[in-house]
Amino acid sequence: MNPDENRNNLNSVILRAITILVVLIAFAAGFVITWEIVLTLFLAVLFAVFLNHASLKVSQWLPLSRKGSLAAVVVALLSIFIGVNAFFFTQINQQIEQADQEIDQGAQKVQEWTEQYPSVKSAIQSTPFLAQIIQPSHADPSKQHSDSSAQSDKQTSEKNQAEKTASDKSSATSKPNLNSLPQPAKKAASLVGQMFKTTFGLIVNSLLIFFVGLFLAVSPQSYRDGTVLLVPPARRERIRDLMNQLSETLWQWLVGRFASMLVTGLGASVLLFLIGVPMAGTLGVMTGLLTFIPNIGSLIAFLLAILVALSNSPTTAALVVPTYAVLQLVESYLVTPLIQQKQVSLPPALLISFQAIMGVLFGFLGAAVASPLLAASKVVVEELYVNDYLEGQKSSSQQRLDNTEQAA
Repeated sequence: MNPDENRNNLNSVILRAITILVVLIAFAAGFVITWEIVLTLFLAVLFAVFLNHASLKVSQWLPLSRKGSLAAVVVALLSIFIGVNAFFFTQINQQIEQADQEIDQGAQKVQEWTEQYPSVKSAIQSTPFLAQIIQPSHADPSKQHSDSSAQSDKQTSEKNQAEKTASDKSSATSKPNLNSLPQPAKKAASLVGQMFKTTFGLIVNSLLIFFVGLFLAVSPQSYRDGTVLLVPPARRERIRDLMNQLSETLWQWLVGRFASMLVTGLGASVLLFLIGVPMAGTLGVMTGLLTFIPNIGSLIAFLLAILVALSNSPTTAALVVPTYAVLQLVESYLVTPLIQQKQVSLPPALLISFQAIMGVLFGFLGAAVASPLLAASKVVVEELYVNDYLEGQKSSSQQRLDNTEQAA
């Protein structure tokens, strides 16, 4: 090979490396700017995977075409949603209001207890979630003093309104720093609501997830083929197989999550009812829904159960700890291994680390989508990098070695 050919090859390699670097930087910059909508669209893809595979299962059980089974799945989901809202909204709303009061009382008791132990108080203040849910009522003495002065002025100016003055005094007695202490239940709800807190808002994002997922599920082959056309012809079949594998992986992840949600939700309802925790049914439903987010969701549900139980008695709150420990052991060592024989298995340390990184970078929404995103990324790395690139290099090296031995 002459020097000109070497120079051309080197220039080609450098140009290719620069192109790849520029593309990666552009993708990273675009993701940083629009990460909220990107993660929301990932949830739409996850919903599309659910609709697609669920419709395939229905078409196997019932004499329906694929689009007919997809319509049946969508109608069933909408019927469940509308039915729950129509028949149980009043009861659920009353339970949530009661739970809100119970959580407020529990949080107040936690605040009083932490005031006696500065080290515990410091640990809670340094924990982001706990710091937002349970804010010490005496954290800011100057603010408390100004609040009490404002309250005194208000009572002086409203002497003629006996009822309101009495109510204000009662509120001031029970919660001396009410203005600086948001209701913990509303705080927790706002944290969960941050999953969809983007420029468009909760309702629009929910509709975006629903309709984008629905359109993807109606004709997944056309979107898959359109994406495959963007890669070189020699790699198209490989990328098509990879996309099919990604779809199957996300479906398996969803099946595993739904099974864990069912077991933990029912188990929490029964066990909390047996130990006498108020709102056991509501807490069970919340536990099941929050279990969709591995690790973090169960922790949030546990903290809410502790707060509700504290409003009853410290003994009941103490019983919540072994109750959730037993539930977690059953889910981790009995249910999960049975599910993961055929479903997606992610290394716990890797999952927790990735959730922490996504949570720090992108908030609660990032932590929520971390698990399915990690499952999909694991497939891509194993297939493209390990199997195709590394194993391909190994095969090429072995082939060159064999050719050298034959020539010798």
